[in-house]
Amino acid sequence: MNGSIQAAGSSMDTLGKCYRVITHNLANANTVGYKRRVELIRQAATVQATVEGGLNVTSQPSIDFTQGRLVHTGRSLDVALAGKNAFFVIETPQGQMYTRNGVFRLNDQGQMVDSNGQSVAGQSGPLTVPANVGPTAVSISSDGWISANGQSLGQFKIVQFDKPELLVPVGENCFSAPKSANPKSAEEPGVQQGFQEGSNVSVVKELIDLITVTRLYEANAKSIKAHDERMKNILQVAMG
Repeated sequence: MNGSIQAAGSSMDTLGKCYRVITHNLANANTVGYKRRVELIRQAATVQATVEGGLNVTSQPSIDFTQGRLVHTGRSLDVALAGKNAFFVIETPQGQMYTRNGVFRLNDQGQMVDSNGQSVAGQSGPLTVPANVGPTAVSISSDGWISANGQSLGQFKIVQFDKPELLVPVGENCFSAPKSANPKSAEEPGVQQGFQEGSNVSVVKELIDLITVTRLYEANAKSIKAHDERMKNILQVAMG
């Protein structure tokens, strides 16, 4: 019996984690380039747990890298990627990070940066727009070449991963990659200027998952409560 109660408690911890993942996804339903986190729930109902109403639940974390919907903004420094598993490279104090969020701007030095002021990597170093060139004059080709007034300004450093599941979310809509991920230059990044890639979160699906998690949590809570009631009854009988 104690084993089934321990399983119920462990399942509730797992379901709590699933709940936090779902709410995080919902909070980022409108975040550009966001990729939803997934906790794949597995149920294993033992005979004892079934009798008590509980379910032994485990989960496996992963990230859903499916393409988000492309939204036209017309802004010259909004850049979306249509290429599968392709990512912009961002230079950070912790090293190179990878993102699908292509909402960029120019800093005071004319360098292209992300929303956090971190440098967007080019194939040959930082991407810099001359002071006499306004953002609206910037043109970006489908393979990531940047030009203005007929002058080439460099090319985005865009990489792809054969196994994007190895990427690790590090916050600010960025991912880090272990050496085993082996990033390589994206062959067809599908760069689209004037577009943003929307989040791939489906609010309806997340709400359905939330209901499922809530019901499983309640089932395990009832299992523990029923066990406590039985123990109280047993103690009352034993004490006369």
